[in-house]
Amino acid sequence: MKSDLSLQQISHSLVHFLHRYHVLIFTFFVLGGLSAATFMLYRVTTDAQSTNSTAPSSFDQKTIDRIDKLHSANDVPTPIDLPAGRTNPFQE
Repeated sequence: MKSDLSLQQISHSLVHFLHRYHVLIFTFFVLGGLSAATFMLYRVTTDAQSTNSTAPSSFDQKTIDRIDKLHSANDVPTPIDLPAGRTNPFQE
């Protein structure tokens, strides 16, 4: 029995291995790529959330007056006057 390996035998065994397991290898690469992309997006979003938490918040008097003019949830809404019959939204 020869223990000599030739280049042709190595290439034949590699081709046979790739032909047999090409679906499994493709699946591993796709799942690995998706996992890496998900992990990178997770890191980007957690870094963005930590930097936005220290934003200063200050209002001027004009903004406070505009907020005070808003209606509360307990106020009775004013009725909406709808036109009678059907209306065409595309008609000017």
